[in-house]
Amino acid sequence: MRKIIEIKHHLHDYECMWNGIEDIYMNKMGESLPNDFFFLLSGFGSFCYLRTNKKELKRMVALGDGRTKKMYEFLAPIVDFEYKHYEFKKYEQALKKAKSEIDSGYPVVLGTLDMYYLPYYEKLYHKEHIPFHYVLMVGYDDMEERIYLYDCGRIELLSLSYDELCECMNCSCPGLSKANTICTIRMNSSKNKYQIAQEALAIKRDMFLNPTTGFLGYKGFEKFIKELPQWKHELRKDDYDRILVNMVMFFGTVPTIPNAIKGIEEPDSVEFKGGFDKMSKMLKCIGTEYNNDYWVQVAEIFEESSIIIEKISNIIIDYLSNKVDETEKLPLLFSEILKQMKAGYLMLGI
Repeated sequence: MRKIIEIKHHLHDYECMWNGIEDIYMNKMGESLPNDFFFLLSGFGSFCYLRTNKKELKRMVALGDGRTKKMYEFLAPIVDFEYKHYEFKKYEQALKKAKSEIDSGYPVVLGTLDMYYLPYYEKLYHKEHIPFHYVLMVGYDDMEERIYLYDCGRIELLSLSYDELCECMNCSCPGLSKANTICTIRMNSSKNKYQIAQEALAIKRDMFLNPTTGFLGYKGFEKFIKELPQWKHELRKDDYDRILVNMVMFFGTVPTIPNAIKGIEEPDSVEFKGGFDKMSKMLKCIGTEYNNDYWVQVAEIFEESSIIIEKISNIIIDYLSNKVDETEKLPLLFSEILKQMKAGYLMLGI
């Protein structure tokens, strides 16, 4: 048996959990989307600050929510698509379910996958384990024992052998998925991208400016800034350092530890701007297209924020790589970020 679903694919790296779903949406609606559109609308700006003294990470600071299932949960009712995750004990069961989706005419999201086993990523293949990747499966061939897929980081139709796929799917990423997980998608949307953005941003605005608890939104941000200067005194150095590593890691385009902290004297392949640079570009793009001057102005505010987050990241990197300790500057810089986020979200509601 062999079947491949014809579908147009758009290339945009670092948004793997959304890239395939965006493909499905764009093919149904016949329109293009700004880069990182679904990713930003679902994850950006979900600030959270948690004190976790009983765990290894004593303080957790998140500028956004990158947990795939939480992102789907937020955006699915806004876009209007149905999804369901299936976690199988055996790879053969996962492949069978995925093939049945293809037979019914529905592409299926596979993941998380370990990029260590993806041969088309030559720099990672059998060199580095990155167990949080997703692809869109669009076909299979039982004679050749291969699946066909689209990947956010490649434009062409790709294929994997059944054995390679088995290795990729044999990974579990805490907070994302267990091994042998697939996600089925049913796209029902009749909304254009501007309607989706309006609804999503209105909810995000309310979540940040009117948080339900003291550790979320602007309240959580204020609490974090107030307590940040105390961390050095109330925590052991290894705990303090671990918090900063985690923080800067998730400021990256993808979660990764900067090379300097790892002792590698090479430039990083990602930027550490907390997603503000991406949000700025997206708002400018859609704001210009739909003549929304307020969104374009917020794009300028968030572009300034991206520069400040990069300064914050560099301070943390310099401290953790034992170059210089200027961490006393962090509270003031984060205060500026909070000020700009408040101003941005207020303007998004006009």
